[in-house]
Amino acid sequence: MSARRVYVLLLFCLLPFTGISQSRDVNALMTEVRDRFNLVKDYEAAAKIKIDVDFLKIPVKQGTIWFLHPDKVRVKAPGFSLLPKRGMNFSPSQLMDAGHTAIFVRDEVLAGNNVAVVKIVPGNANSEILIASLWIDIKRKVVRKVEATTRNEGTFVMDFFFKTFAEAYDMPTQAKITFDIRKNELPLGLTGDFERMPEEKSKKNSGKGTVTIDYLSYVINQGRAASVFKKGN
Repeated sequence: MSARRVYVLLLFCLLPFTGISQSRDVNALMTEVRDRFNLVKDYEAAAKIKIDVDFLKIPVKQGTIWFLHPDKVRVKAPGFSLLPKRGMNFSPSQLMDAGHTAIFVRDEVLAGNNVAVVKIVPGNANSEILIASLWIDIKRKVVRKVEATTRNEGTFVMDFFFKTFAEAYDMPTQAKITFDIRKNELPLGLTGDFERMPEEKSKKNSGKGTVTIDYLSYVINQGRAASVFKKGN
């Protein structure tokens, strides 16, 4: 039995039968989300970045984030670089290849928004993401939350926050990434001003780290990211 079939079988075993419903056309919903996401070919964003790790005290940084469709992300902030890559580089396209399995689980309300919870098993058996849950805003067709289990980097959770009313590209104003520190070892490439916390406190750390990104402004579909990703730059 292939690895992918095992994942699908486990998924059905783990889901409570009362929670499984196909009352929504989940594939149509996913297509709408992907099409909305695909409107953004590139962006440059000014951002404020805050990292919370139990055993390190790191000042809030100002930086720039570039995105190039479908999943290239680069962050420039004086003093450090960011991991985990799996969270920073996430895009809906990663979970929407031709062979993925999508299962509608339930409808619920998340922070006042009506969302559909969808379980995704990637079609590629070698995918770093083994299984994921998406909380999809039914009205705005954006992903408000992701919880994904990866092959090598543990589990990460991403929460996305948006303006009250949708805009043309409906980009998040904030993203919060929670990840496993133990799976990522020290998930920060640090070269700047940070302070290591006392040893007794570091021993009590929760094993979780959080990166909070506040997007201060966007320049969308103006080609600014292309030069950033050119070879040798």
